[in-house]
Amino acid sequence: MTVEQIEEKQSAPADSPGSGAGTRRQYAQEVLALARRWWIELLRERLNLVFSLAQPAIWLVFFGAGVERAIDTKVIGTDDYIGFMLAGIVTFTIVGNGVSGAMPLLWDKETGYLDRLMSMPIARSSVIVSRFVFQVAQQSAQILLVVLVALALGVRIATGPFGMLVILLTAALLTMSVTAAFSALAYAVPQHGTFFAVAGFVSLPLLFMSNAFVPLEAMPVWMEVVARLNPLTYAIEAMRTLVLNGWEPRVAASLAVLLFAGAICLALGTWQFRKQTGERVRG
Repeated sequence: MTVEQIEEKQSAPADSPGSGAGTRRQYAQEVLALARRWWIELLRERLNLVFSLAQPAIWLVFFGAGVERAIDTKVIGTDDYIGFMLAGIVTFTIVGNGVSGAMPLLWDKETGYLDRLMSMPIARSSVIVSRFVFQVAQQSAQILLVVLVALALGVRIATGPFGMLVILLTAALLTMSVTAAFSALAYAVPQHGTFFAVAGFVSLPLLFMSNAFVPLEAMPVWMEVVARLNPLTYAIEAMRTLVLNGWEPRVAASLAVLLFAGAICLALGTWQFRKQTGERVRG
């Protein structure tokens, strides 16, 4: 099913009263059709595709080579700084993609394409979910590439191939939170200038107020308190533990926190989207 085919459908929207279990298949088709649109747009910009895939690996090489010798291994608890910062680079990538991933939704709103989408008999939440599906697929490719570069630089993942799958799951949960949060912002602000101002103000403090590059134990007390309220901290903690230490109970605890944060952000993003577009949807 394509976006054009969705326009031709005359059935009731999936979130209308009285819709049954059969609408789950319809909902999945809507999500995949909208996600396919994002892929087509990305493939048309091949240079953007190449740089978006390669950028995290470049950060890992140059940032790791430039900073590694200046780091006190006693502070970070390991002599493998590239392995230590790998989770931070992955998280940095997710935050950056969360901002850029919300931009097409913002352009749809400003150019009027969102009105076209809202005239279709589709579930409103499928627009948010489709963007999440696209972001997870794109970032999985980026993460696999940056991990391959890390392995070439001598990093060894303590939990092996299965641990790599859990790292991808952790990244997906964080992607859900970040993408939904910035999507909610894109729909809430009146214009793109406000979006960029708020996103720019929030994104870097969000990253540096976590344990991306400094362990919690090395932070001032007030910063550690803030970092423990930051979902990024738990994603980094889970991935870093899987890379450096192996299977530990705190991995499961971090995943539980991420799942909870992701559910809240997804609900917030869907609510904000429905609030802003409710008058455009029939029924």
